Amino acid sequence: MKTSGNLILILVVLAGVAVLQFYQGRRLNVALMKHYVHGFESKLKIRDQLYTWIGGYAGFKADYDINDNYIKKVEMTLTMLPRQSLFWLPFSYPVKRGDRLYIVLRPRFEVNADAHIVKNFYYLFGPAISEAKDLTKGKVDFSSANGFYSLYEDEGDVKKLRKLVEASMDPKRLRHAAVIKETNVLFLLIKPDPFKTADEVKNLVANFSKYFSKESEIS
Repeated sequence: MKTSGNLILILVVLAGVAVLQFYQGRRLNVALMKHYVHGFESKLKIRDQLYTWIGGYAGFKADYDINDNYIKKVEMTLTMLPRQSLFWLPFSYPVKRGDRLYIVLRPRFEVNADAHIVKNFYYLFGPAISEAKDLTKGKVDFSSANGFYSLYEDEGDVKKLRKLVEASMDPKRLRHAAVIKETNVLFLLIKPDPFKTADEVKNLVANFSKYFSKESEIS
């Protein structure tokens, strides 16, 4: 009976902690999402916007049509740690490795490059790059971060992608950056920072054409 009573007490305590974690974690995720949305809306020249919430507290998708001479759309997907789940949170961190922000820029100009910069060992089974077998593999280091490899057709495109990242954001939080000819996009996967990421997205929009438009090739 004593053992049974102790077990019930433990279960009651765990249930109470789980409920507390749910409300605190939910509040934190919602606050972070609102903060990111406010930052994006204040930094980008948005003409039209569409949000899709993912599972309530797990993140959101944002599609922005923007007023820019070189970039027509910015698409982002934010996926967050399940801070509201006491029991799932410890297991999700090794898999998700923190909050993640996927960024896609769709330019008005044509991208004539296939180049990737990927954080070593970030993907458990390697990145899903359909054209990987046709690309050359190399090594990339930033002035403030190392431990990356590259995949490319032309090494010059990797150099331009590296310069774009360094001019726009903190490379320490970069997980994957790519210019993709087939889909005509710039793609980045980063660990977002609530105090820096909105400015970094703004910088990417401002800098992308400087390195990958036809005008940049001429100059």
